[in-house]
Amino acid sequence: MTDLLLQIAKACAQDESLLAVVKHVASMNEEEKESFRVKVKMYFLNKTDEVDLQAYEFFRLILESDNAAQVLKLIEEEVHRVS
Repeated sequence: MTDLLLQIAKACAQDESLLAVVKHVASMNEEEKESFRVKVKMYFLNKTDEVDLQAYEFFRLILESDNAAQVLKLIEEEVHRVS
């Protein structure tokens, strides 16, 4: 799991819009996450394209537990390590 979160952190470092999504999810409470999780599942329900499946996996991972906050922590650690 940590490897996947690290991959997401690296992608966020290169893509501001992706980082914005992770920050927004990290700020959600559990009720908001659950509501968004349902919307994500409904949106991707009949999607079979590889890009859609990767996007669904991204959302599934960052909505799970405190993974979005962990991604932000990994980004912060990387910034401090490089500085």
